[in-house]
Amino acid sequence: MEIREGHVVGGADWVDAAEICRLCRLDLDALIEFAELGLVSLRGDAPGPWQLPVAALPRLALAGRLMRDLGVNVSGAALALELLDARRELERQIRRLQSLAQ
Repeated sequence: MEIREGHVVGGADWVDAAEICRLCRLDLDALIEFAELGLVSLRGDAPGPWQLPVAALPRLALAGRLMRDLGVNVSGAALALELLDARRELERQIRRLQSLAQ
């Protein structure tokens, strides 16, 4: 087991693109494609100092798993994430409507 030093981050924190790539096991080209598809937003001027919001980590980690485990490409992973988001929203609306009907 490996123990790493870390700190608590908030939703407004930003993480270096290189660290996101390492944590999510993505290459920088995939990360750039995700940004071009509107899945994440990058800030900065060049690949070195590019940063992403820490809130993007779970989505990018899932995208990385989809790409590795299922062999989907960046566009396929982005589509899967959008469909999962839509499903969650529909489930939320169903729960809200069910609570109103009771």
